[in-house]
Amino acid sequence: MVSRAVRRMAMVLIAAAATTIPSACSDQEDGTKPEYNRVVNVSLLGWGASDTLFFPVHVTNPTTIRTPIEQGIPYLVGYSIRMSADYHFTRVPMQFIIQQTDTTGGHEHIVRNVLRQRIAPAVRDTLGQPLGPSWGSLIDYDDYIDDLTVQFDSVGTYRMLLIPETQQLSSFVGLSAIGITLSKDL
Repeated sequence: MVSRAVRRMAMVLIAAAATTIPSACSDQEDGTKPEYNRVVNVSLLGWGASDTLFFPVHVTNPTTIRTPIEQGIPYLVGYSIRMSADYHFTRVPMQFIIQQTDTTGGHEHIVRNVLRQRIAPAVRDTLGQPLGPSWGSLIDYDDYIDDLTVQFDSVGTYRMLLIPETQQLSSFVGLSAIGITLSKDL
């Protein structure tokens, strides 16, 4: 028989997984919203090397209401990470990749690789304390990637990928959601 406290904790985790991550990257200093903000849930049981996260981006010129990413404008790249207290690492090392794609013929194929960079955002300080605010059993952390701006040089469809850098058979246990934000570099 499952105790009431265990059921309550499971309901909190399920509700938290269904919500979006509140993001400090969501508002810039001038009060504007980011042009792109998408979060993907990952399994608390482990985010492994074969679990690539995909973030589609449509670039237009001029921008449209549905597609606010504009050709030729530099964008700051931010990230959001939601983790449980079970995530005991101080960083989340991963590959950040941007590819231009085409869907001619109904199949997506890569036109070219635009960027590939290793990022490893810190989520805990040197004493192991979480850097972001917590609510319940989950901790949110978000920031911008230092010294990285992205500029889409042509109109089209792109995809951003995040691939965890883990040992071949291991995974990051305790991560709940990961997101990417693009904001104009003002």
